[in-house]
Amino acid sequence: MKRLHDLLPAPVWMQPRLSRIAEEKTWTCPTCGVVPPIALAEGWYARRLCRCERTAFEAEQLRLLQEEQRQARTALTYTWLGRAWSEPELAAKTFTTFRGERQPGAYELAQAFAMDPVGTLALYGSYGSGKTHLLAAIANAVADAGHTCRFASVVSLFDALQERIQAGQDYHELVRKAIEAPLLVLDDLDKLKPSEFREETLYKILNGRSTAGLPLAFSANRTPDELVRWIGEASRSRLMAGLIPVPMKGPDYRLEEST
Repeated sequence: MKRLHDLLPAPVWMQPRLSRIAEEKTWTCPTCGVVPPIALAEGWYARRLCRCERTAFEAEQLRLLQEEQRQARTALTYTWLGRAWSEPELAAKTFTTFRGERQPGAYELAQAFAMDPVGTLALYGSYGSGKTHLLAAIANAVADAGHTCRFASVVSLFDALQERIQAGQDYHELVRKAIEAPLLVLDDLDKLKPSEFREETLYKILNGRSTAGLPLAFSANRTPDELVRWIGEASRSRLMAGLIPVPMKGPDYRLEEST
């Protein structure tokens, strides 16, 4: 019985890469030895991959697939609220691009948290000290490690919720995603003016995550003790469980870059 490739003619577009002389498509691999050609129909021969090349090809295909998955996880990290509220530029914020000498303590604690997210990491302090950069670096490191993370500034989170409310859509879906994310990262927790709706919503998120034992990382200008005005006593109590306080002080690097 003839093999399938003996029954199929060689495509015209492939013929320039083929030969009718078997020896021309026979080669020697230093590891695998002599590699005979593939015999096609109508007397054509094609070069055959050796075991080394097949292994390398499969490894490269796996690498490309893993990179696609990594990029998809990173995109999900910043687009889960919707494209209008995405911050894709934060995908470039890594520990490598952060000037660790400016905030050595915060830099080391953020790296440790990214490797093993447990409890609540609180980055707080003056403007322009690198809090957002470190939060994004944590999120990106977690995504690179193959885990799901959701990042949002609190301003964008409530803008997205408000948009859904005004459109008569289900905003609870976003709240559920925030509660259930393996790691949630909230930037600028004290940026918005306090309101009953915001306090209640943040309590749902923080209480849900606390009950499930899920980790959280956030940034604020105020200390965790001072956040009661924005998140309420009950939410502050949830933050204090497993709190890792990380003060960040220093000059505003944005002003330095603009001079």
